Amino acid sequence: MHYNPTLLFCIFFLLFTSCKEKKSSVQTDLPSEFPHSPQTLTLLFCGDIMQHLPQIHSAHEPSEKDYKYRKCFKYIAPYWADADFVIANLETTLGNKDFSGYPRFCSPWQIARDLHQLGVTTFVTANNHSCDQLGKGITNTIYYLDSLGIPHTGTFTDTLNYKKRHPLYLQKDSFKIALLNYTYGTNGLPVPKGFVVPHIDTTAIKQDIQLAHRDTATNIIAFMHWGYEYHNFPNKEQRALSKWLHEQGADMVIGSHPHVVQPIEYYTSNKDTLGVTVFSLGNFISNQSQQGTEGGICIRVTLTKPRNNPVRYQMEPIKFYMYRPYEEGRRRYYVVPENLADSIMKDFHLTKSKNFFKKTDTILKSTKTFSF
Repeated sequence: MHYNPTLLFCIFFLLFTSCKEKKSSVQTDLPSEFPHSPQTLTLLFCGDIMQHLPQIHSAHEPSEKDYKYRKCFKYIAPYWADADFVIANLETTLGNKDFSGYPRFCSPWQIARDLHQLGVTTFVTANNHSCDQLGKGITNTIYYLDSLGIPHTGTFTDTLNYKKRHPLYLQKDSFKIALLNYTYGTNGLPVPKGFVVPHIDTTAIKQDIQLAHRDTATNIIAFMHWGYEYHNFPNKEQRALSKWLHEQGADMVIGSHPHVVQPIEYYTSNKDTLGVTVFSLGNFISNQSQQGTEGGICIRVTLTKPRNNPVRYQMEPIKFYMYRPYEEGRRRYYVVPENLADSIMKDFHLTKSKNFFKKTDTILKSTKTFSF
């Protein structure tokens, strides 16, 4: 039998190109990432944002009819750039006039604007100063945060608003973070009728954690305004409440109110970290000058969720100091991270900052681990 050579070549060419096309199509359909690679989420927590009158005067720019705070945070803001959520305690009410400092705070709304523009994504507002300006202060604070498009939780104009925003859910990929916020009290000022400021009440907290679980939260954060002011170590009530919160299902407990840094504790089971408590972040920005109040820590927490394994936590404290030089005839306020201290601060400011960082290291080295 004789075959036409030209015909054989054409058949062979068609078969060869067909195979190449099939191989190529299979490669194109492969996912760009491994389907079971771990997912990660980065959270960063900041402590007490306070506004005493000297800070408000410092931020005022009369010629522009504005209050400007961006300079205060220009050194710390780069740390927020790679975080999915940056959460801070707003320990003041917001307004646009009749500002006041301690003991009943009312601050320019622009501080929230500038912090948000620099990277703070979320505010918690339940603290002992929530009711400083009564119902008007709560209403104004919520109004400005909503107008700026900033998610928040901790104070509510009514029970309907409370049920809508409590817990506050922060979502990315398969992570669904439930953020809860409570305070020990409101400096003796009653919560105005109809408004809601969640107080530390174990019955209510247990129900809130159960609700978060029913809403399929992957992680639960309890941001607690608690403890004794100016004490570098937690009291018995904080420790007992921390353990109880983790037993109920809270993954992270973040503390504020003492205005000084307190230790970190880990709760583990079979070498897996099931919970983390940061008893106090200290001040983030303020005009306080008592020893220990002139700085604080931010905490960066990276959550990694391997397939079919518990979430793992990687913690990184970021120490900073409140640098307050006189410039252009007024006191300025800068939040300066430890790694920039030598290049930015000088004279007694630098000496005080080094003492603060050294003491903070000692406090953080007292970290403890407990097993369930």
